[in-house]
Amino acid sequence: MSYAPNSFASIEERLERIEHLLLSNSSTSSLSDTRANCTRHIYGISGLARLLNCSKPTAQRIKDSGKIPFTQIGRKIVFNEKAVLVALDKREVLA
Repeated sequence: MSYAPNSFASIEERLERIEHLLLSNSSTSSLSDTRANCTRHIYGISGLARLLNCSKPTAQRIKDSGKIPFTQIGRKIVFNEKAVLVALDKREVLA
């Protein structure tokens, strides 16, 4: 199998363009900005109990009370960490 000398130059040029694009993109957005926009998901009642530092039955009661938003698909329960903390914070202010 023989390669034309031109093909390596073409590959090298492409790699340099890719590198340039990656470097220019990473300078416009920092890692902390990316993490700030990411949502952290908490899975299940056990995860909610760890987040709220309470027992599993208490976490279940909080979920069942409707005080916090959650998504349930089948048996899987997913909480958005930020939404849960904001919802509970608002409840404390109103109480």
